[in-house]
Amino acid sequence: MRTQLLFISALSTAAEALVPRAAAAVDASTIQGKYMFGYQGWFRSPGKGLNTHWSTNGGVPGPGNAVFDFFPDTSAYPSECLFDTQFKYANGTTAKLYDNTCAGVVDLHFKWMQQYGIDGVFVQRFYGALSDATFLTVLDLVQASAEKYGRVFAVEYDLSGGNSSQASVTNKIIPDYVNNIKKYTQSPAYVHQNGKPVVMAFGFGVAGRDLSASDAFNLVRDLQAEPAYVILGTANTWAADVRNNNGLVNTYKLADAISPWTIGAYTDAGYPSYNFHWQQNDTTLTNSLGKGYVPVAWPGTSNYHLSNDLSHLDYFPRDNGSFYELQVNTVMKQKPLFIYTAMFDEVNEGERLNALCFVKET
Repeated sequence: MRTQLLFISALSTAAEALVPRAAAAVDASTIQGKYMFGYQGWFRSPGKGLNTHWSTNGGVPGPGNAVFDFFPDTSAYPSECLFDTQFKYANGTTAKLYDNTCAGVVDLHFKWMQQYGIDGVFVQRFYGALSDATFLTVLDLVQASAEKYGRVFAVEYDLSGGNSSQASVTNKIIPDYVNNIKKYTQSPAYVHQNGKPVVMAFGFGVAGRDLSASDAFNLVRDLQAEPAYVILGTANTWAADVRNNNGLVNTYKLADAISPWTIGAYTDAGYPSYNFHWQQNDTTLTNSLGKGYVPVAWPGTSNYHLSNDLSHLDYFPRDNGSFYELQVNTVMKQKPLFIYTAMFDEVNEGERLNALCFVKET
């Protein structure tokens, strides 16, 4: 049996966001200066596929099969959006989890975003799940809720599993964008930059996303031709390719903005040095290339249940929000295009920033 899940947090760990407030409607004509989060939206009730992202086998989550370290506080969720688990709350009642395809879940998330001053989200579009219609259901709900609460949204392609040696990633993504995603860019809540809808693609130079130089270049080129303002989520070593004129250098030079992935790259003690040697140099390089710079901030990680490795429990401590606050306050001084926070709802790897509760796992 595994140990108790003992994690609890407020909606946001940023000190300035601890007091709820009704934020004004967000200007969707620009992403400049926005406070944006990644949004997985991939949680499903048992029976909706093999990967509900709550359990290892798609079954009812409980001791022995959970793949998340943080248990959401579902007390504010509509009852019709919840299902019973095999966990118990401290008072002995059955703990419940939510299904992201239920309208009340997404509505509540965007209500929280409005209350806590979060401008919007990048909704993940997974390369390996393009045929799963439930993700389009979530996008429909995101659009409705963003419009309702005056938030913005954009689509982010996560290219995990993409391998150019097996099949052209471009030939899979572009038809999906044209046939399934482009219609969402007509929403008044879909965020734009320079008059174009913003589209992010993550995985350039990142392990597990094996794009050839030509496939990566073609993907950015074809998205821009739609037209779209294309932000690349890259390995944090992207600048070395540019300086050495190798790898994906032409793709990076073609993109509109660069967002190096920094999850796990530093601790709180090591962050000042990382910022000085990496992020400040990234700012200088993107400026010299005429590109936007989008740093990633994250609150900490914990993925014991997902990895089945006890050493990953509270792997990067949150320090009551000070770790996240340090990153945001530091990198803001570099005047980036905007800051990307990973993530709003990532309970599997413990990067989430939404509300949690205590449960017992015995």
